[in-house]
Amino acid sequence: MVRIAVISDTHGSLDAVEKAIAAAGDVDCWFHLGDFASDAKYISKKTGLPVYSVLGNCDGWVLAGASQSVSYPEPQRTSASEMVVTVGKARIMLCHGHTYDVDFDTLRLGYRAEELECDAVLYGHTHVSELSAYGRVMKLNPGSPSRPRGGRKSSFAIMTVDEARVNADIVLL
Repeated sequence: MVRIAVISDTHGSLDAVEKAIAAAGDVDCWFHLGDFASDAKYISKKTGLPVYSVLGNCDGWVLAGASQSVSYPEPQRTSASEMVVTVGKARIMLCHGHTYDVDFDTLRLGYRAEELECDAVLYGHTHVSELSAYGRVMKLNPGSPSRPRGGRKSSFAIMTVDEARVNADIVLL
């Protein structure tokens, strides 16, 4: 069984990241779903674990205005806005969610996950934790450890993958 910590919308709050690292316990890797993808580099250095990260809307505008003289942390230069990671036999889609208009609904996101034959889709952007399903696809938004919205508490998630079976829990900080 693989145990994965899922975090999003850290917005440069290393204090919030530290709390999530402490609460995560023994995990095999981390998924960072954007805003600020540069925090993924901090998580990797702090834990020594692999971190898969995607760009969020607050990462893209930084890159769009970047000149050659400006140096950004490596995850911001190399992260995609969407990726599929295979864990065991499970296909997991990572994205920030803003390009799928998740502020309004997650229907397009669900369609995309099905199109990519994914077992789970992970997204952020709304800062509101969610664990639900779109057909056979698990949908997970870990919320935000630094700037929760919608009356939610600071949070991240722990996901487990056993072969093709994917489960998750929201962890309140």
